[in-house]
Amino acid sequence: MKLFVRVFVGLSVLVAVVLAGFGVALVQSAIKPSRTVGIEIVNAAEGGSRPITTVIYYPAEGEVKLTWLRLTPAMLARGAPVSAGQHPLILISHGTAGSPTGHLDAAVALAERGFIVAALVHNGDNYQDQSSVGAPNWISDRAHEVVRVTDYLLGAWSQRFSIDADRIGLFGFCAGATTALANIGATPDFALVSQTCQVRPEFVCQLLAPGVVLSNPVEQEVYDPRIKAAIVAAPGFGMVFTQAELESVTIPVDVWVGADDGNTPAATNAVAIARYLPAHPSVHLVEGTGHASFLAPCGVVGILMPPIVCADAAGFNRAAFHRTFNGEVVSFFSRSLNYEEAR
Repeated sequence: MKLFVRVFVGLSVLVAVVLAGFGVALVQSAIKPSRTVGIEIVNAAEGGSRPITTVIYYPAEGEVKLTWLRLTPAMLARGAPVSAGQHPLILISHGTAGSPTGHLDAAVALAERGFIVAALVHNGDNYQDQSSVGAPNWISDRAHEVVRVTDYLLGAWSQRFSIDADRIGLFGFCAGATTALANIGATPDFALVSQTCQVRPEFVCQLLAPGVVLSNPVEQEVYDPRIKAAIVAAPGFGMVFTQAELESVTIPVDVWVGADDGNTPAATNAVAIARYLPAHPSVHLVEGTGHASFLAPCGVVGILMPPIVCADAAGFNRAAFHRTFNGEVVSFFSRSLNYEEAR
């Protein structure tokens, strides 16, 4: 009995030490922006529609404190006022089953440079609820939500006067990239999906129930001319965007994809889409990069997250890649929106 007690006490102490060490490591790994970045979480609702949870990051004036964003700690000023002046707005549409922290590092990088960033949590297609994934209105509803959040931020948000309404950009990843294309004037034809999936099944084919045909977003309802520039990363549904469907896109678009992306293969998605965009943007084809590599580095919280979120090819350094990628994101939006923060 005494031996059992000793073993139990010893194990308890060991577990406590390990947990304490892990807690210290988490705090030490907290994101520490180079300037004060504020955060506000709102339920964007317009006209009685279903609210859209939105996490807003922005250059702020105030005291920073350790803030937990799901599993990620960051030093942020929650609820602080936006820094003086008007700031460009960048909306982020996450991928299938994604979250508002999936591109946290890019959001912080933009906020450090004077941008207000609004990361949506798409209803029915997020890390907690995938009930709308593959449903007929899946992509159409997502595109409507981008418009509604923009309406809310410009019309009802308490700090709306801090937004420069003439400088709005959109970042979309995976399903968010397909969403973004609809918001900037592309008109996808989802009737083309079934035929292509029979010949060349891709990951998106697995997300649709047999016989389901996605509804084409109504252009007049989802096209938003307020958006002046867009980044699409790892776009899917390349088969629905023919030259005719893309010819009305007139704003600057930056296209990114991983060379080793098995979910949204570059040749039939990003490269095919870029080929038909009127401005013929170059495709940033990143060697060694898979689909999840565009998500924020997992860091020490990786052991608590689904393996697929943190999976990279052997030898690939996601943190190093994101330092370059985030810089390119900031540079593209600064250039395309003709914005340089006054210091």
